[in-house]
Amino acid sequence: MPRESKNTFTISGNHVTISHPDWDFRATATIRDDYAEEIQSVTWSKNGDYLYNAKLGGYLHLYIMKKWYGEETYKQMKEDGYVVDHMDGDKHNCCIDNLFFLIENENKAKGFTVDQYNKEKTHMALTLCRDFETKHFQITIVFNYPAIAKISTVENLAVIDLAYLLYDRDYPEVINDARTILYDYNRDYTFEPEKLHFADYHIEGEYRPPVSKEVYDRYIEGGHGHTVFFFVKKAPMLGWKAEEQRRFFRLRGKPIAESTGDKT
Repeated sequence: MPRESKNTFTISGNHVTISHPDWDFRATATIRDDYAEEIQSVTWSKNGDYLYNAKLGGYLHLYIMKKWYGEETYKQMKEDGYVVDHMDGDKHNCCIDNLFFLIENENKAKGFTVDQYNKEKTHMALTLCRDFETKHFQITIVFNYPAIAKISTVENLAVIDLAYLLYDRDYPEVINDARTILYDYNRDYTFEPEKLHFADYHIEGEYRPPVSKEVYDRYIEGGHGHTVFFFVKKAPMLGWKAEEQRRFFRLRGKPIAESTGDKT
C-alpha cells in the first residue's frame, strides 16, 4: 500500500508512536498485525485535544476501542450513555490499557477531580490503567516527594515512595480510590492504604522521617544547579491477577523512634 501519511510512525513492540513536524507532542497507540498497515496509511491530524482521521472513522481513541472491543460493543456502550475515557488523563495516549468505557457524567466528574489534581507530577505521579488480558485495573503511584505512611501496623516514622494497587472492581470504584489518594496527599502528604478497596498490593517505602517540603521544592526549582529528576508515570505490572495475593509490603532501613530520632 502506498504511504500517503504526513505523520511519522515508530513501532516498538505492540505500540506505535505517531508524530508530526507541526506537533509539540507524540501520540501513542496499541498496534496489532490486523490493522498495523491501515493505521499508518493515513494522516492523523489534531482535532481539539484529540487525533482525528475521517477516512478511518474519526478519533484515534475510538478507532482503537473498536478494534479491540468490536464495533457492536462500542455502539451498544455509546447507546447506553458511555464514553471512552483516557484513564491517565492524557488524550494523546490511545493505548488499549489507557482506554475504557465510563458513563458520561462519571467521565466529567473524573475530569474535574482526578485529572485536575493529577496534572502536577513533581510531587506525586499517579496512573490509572487496565490490563486488557487480565481485565484488572491498577493504580500505580510514584511519590516523588515520599508520602507519610499512615498504616496501623507501622508504629515508627516511615514514608512510602512506590505503590502498585490491583483492582477487580468496577472502574468507578477505582476512580473513587484514586480520588481519595489524591485528596489525602494534597491535604497533608499522607498515604493511608487501609481505607482503600484494592484486591492486592505492592508497596515500598523506607523507615525515616519525611524530608522538609521546602527543601524538596527548592530541589525541584533547580536552584541548586544540579539536574532535576522526577517520575511522571510508572508502568503497571502486566499479567498480575487478584488470586495471586502477592501482598508485598517492604520498608527499607530500620525503625526510627518518632520522639527522639534514635534507632530502636
